[in-house]
Amino acid sequence: MRNVALQRATVNDGSGAARNRPRSSDRVLQLLTAVGTASDGLSLTEAAANAGLVPSTALRQLRSLEAAGLVVRDADQTYRAGPALVELSRTVFVGRSLVSAAQPFLDQLAVATGESAYLAIAKGTRRAAYIATAPGEHSLRHSGWLGREFNSGGTAVGAALGGRADVDGAVTRTDRLELGITAVSATVRSARGIVGALSVVGPTFRLTGHALRVAQESVACQARELSVALGDR
Repeated sequence: MRNVALQRATVNDGSGAARNRPRSSDRVLQLLTAVGTASDGLSLTEAAANAGLVPSTALRQLRSLEAAGLVVRDADQTYRAGPALVELSRTVFVGRSLVSAAQPFLDQLAVATGESAYLAIAKGTRRAAYIATAPGEHSLRHSGWLGREFNSGGTAVGAALGGRADVDGAVTRTDRLELGITAVSATVRSARGIVGALSVVGPTFRLTGHALRVAQESVACQARELSVALGDR
């Protein structure tokens, strides 16, 4: 019995030590964090030291991250945040998603204008996608674009994502993605810069005159307030 007890104690001690050892996934996350937060990038030696890895292991992990687009290697052999990591950072803020942060503002937009409201993010050069929405109150309303990626060139969303707005803070475009449809968009920013665009989209015959002015003012206002909520100064 004594030998069995000693054996069990030995097994338990070994498993506890294994649990306390950093896992490879932890090292990868440390490596990704180190590279992603370095404004001027990191050399292989610096990245390895930050993650507590030998350079050969760090190089193998960095190659995997590079293949996934999470890091990129510059001509001077320094590593910095890649496009996939940048896009991920646009949608996550201190543990809460951009979608959940924006939803109350989208709901207010839909109520104020009666039209469908959307949140869009950039998806590379001249591409965007609607990632959240609040439906309008009319039976005939704009819908069906949630989750769809589209060419944002020449659109209100594209202008807003590029930081281009009229003097009232909003951008208005008609007949760009769909005939008979008007879109009003405004830029959403965080402390890191532009992260998205709020929009109101509806039939052109309704978005005219006073209704259009209300939409432009509401979109600009809600985009500003969301930006403040996300840390924009």
